[in-house]
Amino acid sequence: MLLSAAFSCSGADSGAGRGVVFTVGSLGTSQGRFRQPRAIAVDPGGRFYVLDRTGRVQFFGPGGEFVTSWVLPEYEYGQPVGMAIESQGSVLVNDSHYQRILRFSADGSFIASWGSPGTGPGQFTLGRDVVVDSSGNVYTGDYGDENDRIMKFSPTGEFIKEWGRRGTDPGRFDRPQGMEIERREGDEYLLVADCNNHRIQRFDLEGRLDATWGELGTEVGQLRYPMSVAVGSNGEIYVCEWGNNRIQKYDADGNSLGTWGRAGRREGELMTPWDLEIGPDDTIYVVDYGNHRIQAFRWPS
Repeated sequence: MLLSAAFSCSGADSGAGRGVVFTVGSLGTSQGRFRQPRAIAVDPGGRFYVLDRTGRVQFFGPGGEFVTSWVLPEYEYGQPVGMAIESQGSVLVNDSHYQRILRFSADGSFIASWGSPGTGPGQFTLGRDVVVDSSGNVYTGDYGDENDRIMKFSPTGEFIKEWGRRGTDPGRFDRPQGMEIERREGDEYLLVADCNNHRIQRFDLEGRLDATWGELGTEVGQLRYPMSVAVGSNGEIYVCEWGNNRIQKYDADGNSLGTWGRAGRREGELMTPWDLEIGPDDTIYVVDYGNHRIQAFRWPS
């Protein structure tokens, strides 16, 4: 069990719950409750969508007030895992166990889908996250049966290219779970939370490896099953660690700047966090999977 403070940086202890803005949810299926939430997407106004294991998408206002909800076309197999908001406001869902990407309008009207079961170009075994670059191209992770890779699609879902396969060498993956588009110095990169390899990998958008960092452990700078990665307004990189029940902050070169969170059920504590997103004013939204809730916080200064 992780024994670090709720926030730590160079040994500092700022106390559990510091920086929490609001908490939304508890176990249940009624409005504003969740059953094992797995993904979140935040729009520029701080409104956010949450996807839970029952195949339900819920939409909330910037203060966490419930607005509306909808369910995926099929959900008996469950376990959809990734979400993204496109520039025009539409919502993408990586519908993992149905091997497809779904596109909805902002209010939940179904628009389109693509993908099928398989290991070929544009097919999926178990899809993971989904992200969109500034040109509207869509990137998804895939996992299972040695089919660990990243795939790139056009804005309308046409397959463009793929890279990676199962392995531990740089550029390979073992469950490429979470992704984020990183924009710096006029270029865009794809950050990948390479979950079972306990590391972050950075690629250019053609799939060329730029950097990698992380190793298995519980110390500051180490990672244990990173599930998601996000980028702040000043280029800081935040990683959601399922195995360490914490969020870790890095600079753009992969140097740790501290951690937030510890195992538990109180405010500022986490149980197997699954996803995170950065919203306006660098508010950090964490999908607290094991506690069936969302916690929004700002990094303590």
